[in-house]
Amino acid sequence: MNPSYRERLLPKWWVFVFVASLIAMLSIAYGAAISPPVGWLMFLVLTLGSIAAMVTSSPVIEVSDVLAVDHARLPLAFIGEVAVLDATQTREARSRRISATNFVLVKSWASSQSVLVTLTDPDDPHPAWLVSSRHPHELIEAISARTASAG
Repeated sequence: MNPSYRERLLPKWWVFVFVASLIAMLSIAYGAAISPPVGWLMFLVLTLGSIAAMVTSSPVIEVSDVLAVDHARLPLAFIGEVAVLDATQTREARSRRISATNFVLVKSWASSQSVLVTLTDPDDPHPAWLVSSRHPHELIEAISARTASAG
């Protein structure tokens, strides 16, 4: 079935700039020590490689027949309550006040908001999932729409 929601948690723009600036400092050092073309080549190769690595390794959230978060899959039948958490609530949910056995995929560089999904499956080792999202309300709407149509 086609996904009703799909989101890739790419880093924010400033993360790419920060990584490129670190690579630039290293490239300038090598360019000064060896030769400027070596520094430029190093900057180009390492920057493009870093960008490719950050993009391809960014987790994907998808709602279709299951809630898929990166490589984890959760059947929609086992989803209980779903709530949006702001930055403060997300920090609290990540702390020791909430169960240490929760499934957590929080990427602070992607979003400060998250979605807390409680599970109804008593056999699941994770009582809840805490997932970063740039569009938490859209994610919840997609989950609600799919669970309503499935059951």
